[in-house]
Amino acid sequence: MKNITYKKLDPTQKLVSVNARLRHGDMSKVAKKTGASSALVTSVIEGRKEDKKVLNAAYNMTRDRKKNFHVIKDLQKKNVPTGTIV
Repeated sequence: MKNITYKKLDPTQKLVSVNARLRHGDMSKVAKKTGASSALVTSVIEGRKEDKKVLNAAYNMTRDRKKNFHVIKDLQKKNVPTGTIV
């Protein structure tokens, strides 16, 4: 078995990562998954409160996603008509 080593992220780094990848409906999914209220989840994601369980659930849900600006860029490229200079 191969030992995988990684650097643990501090809560601020996780919060930045989550906010860069958050999609519509994710906060309610995190609330259901953790059993926390939607108000608590919103407060944690906005950085007003700290809750490791909520933050870790949100991070685990979003960590393998593209960042939002990459998704928007990809959509813009697909919608550009042929021959148009961007």
